[in-house]
Amino acid sequence: MSSTSPVREHHHVEEITDGHHRYRVRMGGTADGPTTRDPVGYGPYGQAWEPNLLLSLENTGDNPVVNPWVRVNGKRSWRSIPEILSEVVRPGMSEAEKARAIWEFARRHRYHHTTADDEVKDTVKMLNVYGYTLCWDEAYTVANLWQVAGLRIRRGVPHGHCTTEVWFDGRFHLLDSDEHLLILRRDNETIAGEEDLARDHDLVKRAHVYGILSPESRRTSEQAASLFVHRGPRTGGRPVIGGHCMKLTLRPGEALVWEWADRGRYHGHGGRPPRLSNGRLRFAPRLDPGFARWTETVVNLRAAAGEGLTPIEPDRETVLVYRMESPYVVVGGRVETAATGAWSLEFSSDGSTWRPADDEIESDAVEPAPTESRKRSLDPLLPCSGPAVYRCWVRLRGADLALTSLAIELDLQMAPLSLPALELGDNEVEYEDEGPGPRQVRLTHRWQEREDLPAPPAPVRPVFPADGATVPGTRPVFSWEPVPGAMDYHFELGLHPDLRQILSPGFERLISRTAHPGSACWQPPEDGLLTPGRAYYWRVRARSIQGRWSNWSPVWRFTPQAPAVPVDLQLEVDREERRIVLRWIPANGGTAVDHFEVHGSDEPGFTASPIPLTRYLGHRHGEGEAPATLLAQTSETSLVVVGPDLPEGRGNRALYRVVAVDANGVRSGASDLAEAPRPFICSRPPGPVVLGSGWVYQVQVLHSSGDLRCISDGPDRYRSAIRDRDELRFLLDEAPEFVFLDERRGVMTADPGPEHLGYHTVTFRVQSSQGGTEVQGFDLQVIPQQPAEKAHSGCGRC
Repeated sequence: MSSTSPVREHHHVEEITDGHHRYRVRMGGTADGPTTRDPVGYGPYGQAWEPNLLLSLENTGDNPVVNPWVRVNGKRSWRSIPEILSEVVRPGMSEAEKARAIWEFARRHRYHHTTADDEVKDTVKMLNVYGYTLCWDEAYTVANLWQVAGLRIRRGVPHGHCTTEVWFDGRFHLLDSDEHLLILRRDNETIAGEEDLARDHDLVKRAHVYGILSPESRRTSEQAASLFVHRGPRTGGRPVIGGHCMKLTLRPGEALVWEWADRGRYHGHGGRPPRLSNGRLRFAPRLDPGFARWTETVVNLRAAAGEGLTPIEPDRETVLVYRMESPYVVVGGRVETAATGAWSLEFSSDGSTWRPADDEIESDAVEPAPTESRKRSLDPLLPCSGPAVYRCWVRLRGADLALTSLAIELDLQMAPLSLPALELGDNEVEYEDEGPGPRQVRLTHRWQEREDLPAPPAPVRPVFPADGATVPGTRPVFSWEPVPGAMDYHFELGLHPDLRQILSPGFERLISRTAHPGSACWQPPEDGLLTPGRAYYWRVRARSIQGRWSNWSPVWRFTPQAPAVPVDLQLEVDREERRIVLRWIPANGGTAVDHFEVHGSDEPGFTASPIPLTRYLGHRHGEGEAPATLLAQTSETSLVVVGPDLPEGRGNRALYRVVAVDANGVRSGASDLAEAPRPFICSRPPGPVVLGSGWVYQVQVLHSSGDLRCISDGPDRYRSAIRDRDELRFLLDEAPEFVFLDERRGVMTADPGPEHLGYHTVTFRVQSSQGGTEVQGFDLQVIPQQPAEKAHSGCGRC
């Protein structure tokens, strides 16, 4: 390495003779993994610098070392599910706190990729070996943790997506650690369940889906909402998958090496993972008189001091088998020998089926020599698409085998976030094993330090809201003094002064992936995502152009003020008058209400907006315009929203929300949905039929215009479009022969003759394609045409 390089390599060797040993390693420099790593989101995370190179755990003694492990700074002891939970769950936690803590842990330690088999459904394997899942894996991985922690779960049923719900506070809640879905209900505190999301897609539209690394996109949220379509009964659980433990026994001369190198070796059918590490399991058995203790099979071989292994009977076949076991999946390897004789090397992944490893021989000898050094690759015998291998056998077999040295090295796949990483400053390293007798263990840390990635200064002062301020509205533009040279900022907001958890993924943002890139500011996408009168806490950190994060800013507090969201919307239906009255209750708290906005739409899960919005119409139709939904303003707490006499645009919609507005024009968030019955006939027929005059009755019916929903088309599961609108069919049940009803358009006409004078019974029904029937009956009167009045001859005095 050049003397002018800003990078310096360091190492630390610790010799250990006790089953429990602690020591300290100091890492210098100005950067490490956590300070240069993206927050972990849905997709693969970036990292500007990794100082750790390897940590070798080697048995240098004469006895086996049973289940050794290393923890750095008390982290990442994930050898079993109970050990994982001991790091995540604290004594005294409520069910809700346990569920949330497990979800937070799960989503911070995986990204979106898969082995395309059941490997990553095992939580221990996923965290330690792979570090990634797809939704159909993650639904099991997080459910394993919840269930072992004693929580009740239920399988989710979104379209084309796999989730698991968890029970606490008397109901099921959706905590999706794959797509980072924690969606709050209108109170901004209660975590929604899938039933809530299927009923009201706007809850998903106002959320941030796919985690912090995903761009801020309403279209993406609308597409995510389209997966939640089932509104029927929900049942079923999930089995606890796995049982894998990160345990191994190191024989004398065997070493487990955790490495941060990506050598491109992996297991799985889902393509190369974007982030992985390849460690090693190395075994150089001692070919001394006690060698047979560490073998699986020995035939016709003996050890002589200083001579290695030689045949006992020169004319008989010799066989030597070693078994290799690893808690990490084996993804490649090599065997190096120094031996003579006519022999072959074979490999088995099941202990019974053997395959030759002689097809890729590299020899160090230019000419035949009495003892030839050979290297054989095991890579062709361990294809990435083959079965996952955690145990394998190496067999040397032949005539006159004389072996002076043997080294077996297996490549292992390791999850980068699970490795025992050193961090800046003093690191407390703890070693432990379960062996009963004497041991000699050598731990070797190798890492790099550099001084050319200094931390940018942390933001130190908010611009708005000022610390402790009360601010109008629930959608403040958060801003802070810019940090010179900062290329990005990380924003967090939560309910606790220590910001131990964010309010929801909607309040955890990389500013470069919002509508404010390059700015020292961010604004929530809509009103109502914060609760008036509630204290909130926020902080920011900056990232330099080299990718180095600053420390966090101080935590700042503010309180939003706005009217509270109206609650308890009720629809009073008067079928006789064909009228519906919407009533609501002003919620406690917040600023005084001056008036209310009543919004209506025929779109289930609509977004209340006084102006038109861009709406995603599906993968074939792109985007269109959703009309404004504001119907009326009132100072009352009720409004007739359906009726035959309402002016055009004033009501007669299938769904409603209410927004409160104070005297300063500050708006609350939109209320929950109120759904009118449908189909519901909201018109009355016109008056009598006058002979010789046209009579037309356009039947008006409340119905849904449909919403964005996904269906599957073969392997394509996400073909979204506006679907499930109420297709109406109008059927005439009873009427005189002169009355006609258009089955599709709902237009009724009458053309009576003089013989039809009088009253006639008319009954018709409306059927919806989504289920439900509405009936209207009336007496239709036919009257004669009135004679024209005689012209009046004025007398001049009238």
